[in-house]
Amino acid sequence: MRFVGQEPHCVHVKTYLRWALMRSLWLSLLAAVAIYLLRSPLERLFSSPELASVLPGIAVAIPAFTLAFVLGGFMKGVNKPATACLLENGSISLIATLLLLSMNLMWPDSGILQAGWAFALAAWLVLGQGFWQARHWLVRQKWKVIGELISRKEFRSSSQAFFFLSLAQFMQQVVGIMIAGWLLSSDELGLFRSAERIAFLISFILLVINAVFPPRFAKLFYKGDYFGLNRLAKKSSLFASLLAFPLLIICLCYPSWVLGLMGEGFSGASFILQILACAQLVNVSTGSVGFLLNMTGHEALMRNISLLCNALGLLLLLIMTSQFGIVGAAFSFATVLVLQNLTALFFAWRRLGIWMLPLPNLFKLLGISTERESI
Repeated sequence: MRFVGQEPHCVHVKTYLRWALMRSLWLSLLAAVAIYLLRSPLERLFSSPELASVLPGIAVAIPAFTLAFVLGGFMKGVNKPATACLLENGSISLIATLLLLSMNLMWPDSGILQAGWAFALAAWLVLGQGFWQARHWLVRQKWKVIGELISRKEFRSSSQAFFFLSLAQFMQQVVGIMIAGWLLSSDELGLFRSAERIAFLISFILLVINAVFPPRFAKLFYKGDYFGLNRLAKKSSLFASLLAFPLLIICLCYPSWVLGLMGEGFSGASFILQILACAQLVNVSTGSVGFLLNMTGHEALMRNISLLCNALGLLLLLIMTSQFGIVGAAFSFATVLVLQNLTALFFAWRRLGIWMLPLPNLFKLLGISTERESI
């Protein structure tokens, strides 16, 4: 998305897409083979008696699922955000659900086995549709030679930074929940997850913004238009804040009512929802600050910020949850989210001279200069 978004009509775009697809293909094939061969040990590890019967279908789906995400990033880069969102998020789950319902009607006694194969079939169908749309876009272009082709080394270095950035997010979202599940009771974990998912809805608008704005960040930075980049970054933050504000107010002022929509017994997580909602306010207010760094050649910096913050968060989660229970877990998750976004906000100012928040520039008032001004 970063390299394609700089000049979508440059002939080098086809090379970048080929590099990304080939690299993702062989890595996803390795992952698929590993999942298939380790299906029985994984079943024992997670104490799930029927997991091994589902994993073959999941293994078959992995290459298609991965390549669909690559095509989604490509579509973002060429300013096709709606197509990108379907490739990255909604389509596979929706089609898998419809296939699962159909398969259950035809083979009602097949059990959970059909879930894995429904997901696999859905993933390959979405990938086929993604390839068709990408090819349709490619053949209609009038290509230009703009700039030089970047080296494979630079492409690989950027890819690795994004990989570890994703790994850091995995640490927080998956490993963090596993630690919380280990230290909390089943009831407490259920309350925590309910509040966390509802709070996440506050930042849902970022999914839309992150499908539209990042390629434009890359293009403006590539052209050296810092004024336009600054204006677009502020616009993304303001847009996200305005759309998320009503839901934030509801979660802060009426948490019991919001949680009550999920059923009886969830109102006990009201304070947890308020804590996480405040953290999401910071997340939304800073807009696409992470993507701003990623799309302007600072992906290694954003990787380091994310890895350090999430590693600190896991340690904090372990300590706080063991000492303060569900409230400690909520404060840990909130601290990581706030710390990561504020750190990224600081470096966006230092490296690029861009202030994301729709507020007076606190860093400038504190006398913190930017590196760009000194160049």
